[in-house]
Formats: sequence, structure tokens, C-alpha cells
Amino acid sequence: MHNPLSAAARANRAMIEQYGRSDLTFYPYLIMRIVSWVLLVYMLIKGEFSHAGQAAAALVLFCVPPFFERKAQADLPKVFLFIILCFIFSFLILGEIFEFMGRIFWWDTMLHTSYGFIFAAFSFSLLEVFNKDTELKFRCSKVYVILTTMSITMFFGTLWEFAEYAADQLFGLDMQKDRLVDHFQSTFLDETHTNVPIPVKDIESTVINLADGSKIVLDGYLDIGIWDTMKDHFVAFAGAAVFCIFLVAYLKTKGNNKLAATLVPVRHDWTAEPPVVRAALAKKLLRTEKTTEDKEA
Repeated sequence: MHNPLSAAARANRAMIEQYGRSDLTFYPYLIMRIVSWVLLVYMLIKGEFSHAGQAAAALVLFCVPPFFERKAQADLPKVFLFIILCFIFSFLILGEIFEFMGRIFWWDTMLHTSYGFIFAAFSFSLLEVFNKDTELKFRCSKVYVILTTMSITMFFGTLWEFAEYAADQLFGLDMQKDRLVDHFQSTFLDETHTNVPIPVKDIESTVINLADGSKIVLDGYLDIGIWDTMKDHFVAFAGAAVFCIFLVAYLKTKGNNKLAATLVPVRHDWTAEPPVVRAALAKKLLRTEKTTEDKEA
């Protein structure tokens, strides 16, 4: 009697099939997965469990796009799938483990902009996922589709900022990155208590006096996260807006704009139309797996 595939084997096959539809997605996925596994083992040996957790998180997130495609009956175009892979790797591996976020000042901004673009595409795909009518998106008002896409994207962005704030407060982290500023305005300084914002400009330094008598001198005023949070929202909005430019072209041409079609997810019945694996190594891995199954049967 044929032994059923284990859940892990089925999941691995699904990832090979979904990513293996194109060289553009399969080989980057394979390289990123190998690097993540090597880092996971290395960080565990070194006892750096935080970095090990980030490598493990990357491995889990690599599974999300194929899982989403199969469960939601959605087809993520290869260019868009490649962008997702790069985002995951840039965030957890390069950004966190290799500390690009601290070393490269624009890295965090780039990630949040990419997030806005990616989640706008996912948000739009929900219109098809929850409706069997694949033509519905073309019949709806373009303004409605865009507003819905943008709103869902910003909703998820807000949830992420909630998570950052909770992590900072509960675990003593600094995910809402602080920064030095040279000006601010506050009604707290209004001695008349009439809600008048009092401007404070040209701040050169701030002295923090600690209970033990020591002092910390800063070259400016330390903003504790609000600038970073709002900047993240603005660039995520910008990323979503860029996607919506492609989305408008896609909707106007009823899906016939070739450039937009490389970025816009669509509904696809993978049971009726299984993925066509084109990457040579992916085909070889699937054949090897099939041979192993036949021998064990």
C-alpha cells in the first residue's frame, strides 16, 4: 500500500512546484533558503538565539506565498513573487542578521516602501479570493477598487506599527526607531493651558539626568518613535500608490496590459490547472522525490 506523503514532504513539493514555474523565482528561492538554513544552524551553535529565530522566521515566510496561492486559489506572477522573496530576505536576513538597517540609513525606508507595494497587491487579490466572479474587479468602480486596496494595505501597516509599539513596551526593544531632531512644538509647554503649541527651535543638545547622578548628553532632542512611525506610514502609502498605478492600467485594459499583468495577482484553480514546472533543477528534484516514493511504496 502506498504510504501517504508526510505534511512536510507535501509542503516541500508544493513550494518546489509553485516556485519552480520560473527560473526567476526558483533559483533565488533555493539560494535564499540554503543561506537561511546555514545561518539558522550557525546562530544556534553560537548561541545567538535572536538571530536564529530571525533565520527561522525567514524560512517560514518563504512558505507563505505558495501556501497562499494554493489555499486562496491565486496566481502570484513570477515578477511579483520574486519581489516578495527579495523583501523577506532583505528584511530578516540582510536587515536584521547582517544589520543593514543600522548600517544603511535608507534600508528601513526601502523595506516599508516595498511592504506597501506588496501588500497592496495582496489586498487587491482578496477581491478575487473572496468572490468566484473573476470579472467583478473590472465591473467595480476603479476608484472603489483603489480605495479598498489602499485601505486594506494601511490597515495591515497600522497593525505592524501596533506590533512594534507592543514589542518596545513589553520586551524593552526599540523597533520604533528613535532619532535626534532639532525642533518640535508642544502644547505641554503652554503655561496658559489654552492648547497653544509652543515651538522649540534650533535645539543643539539635550541633557538627561539619571537617578544615579550620571548624565547623558545628546546632540539634539530625542524623538521616541513618532517620526519613524509616521515615516513608515508615508512610505508604505507611497509604495501602495505605485502599485495602484499599475493596477489602474490593468483594470483599464481588462488585464491585457503586459507590464501590469506581471505584478497583479489573479485567481487560478490549481486543482484543475496544476502548475507547470519549468526550472530544470526543480524538475529534477521532483523526479528524484517521485523515484524515492516509488521505492518506498
